[in-house]
Amino acid sequence: MMLSELLRKLCALIPLTITLPDDVTLETPSDLMNPEVHHIIGDAVTQAALKQYLSFRASVAFGEWLASLCTGWSTRYSNENDVLWLDEVFGNAAFGNPHEVVRIYLLPDWKALDDYLVNIQEGVEAAFEEARKMFVRPSTSKHA
Repeated sequence: MMLSELLRKLCALIPLTITLPDDVTLETPSDLMNPEVHHIIGDAVTQAALKQYLSFRASVAFGEWLASLCTGWSTRYSNENDVLWLDEVFGNAAFGNPHEVVRIYLLPDWKALDDYLVNIQEGVEAAFEEARKMFVRPSTSKHA
């Protein structure tokens, strides 16, 4: 599977257009464990979220959270509490339990993704909406 295809599948319910600098071929889900893949996902998703007018903090939190969901690597730049909160929102929406998450890199093969895809998409949508609500971009108005 190509990384771009995976991200399109995971983010099918949210309005993000994710552009990768270079696509990556992922023979198996365990290929996601490459730290460089975490960086690619985190950076590309952050940029896409910024284009949807999420605040910088929300964009980085969502990008790092989605990268963590895929790769299992911890956050690089975001407040870890933000990422953990998005994990809880995801777990609640996807599996009805704030402490239940999935890590894509742990799947035995790409066919197994189909077993969880609908739940994952619903969880990703909920995490995105929470990021949008949690971290409002400061107003630029100069009202007294």
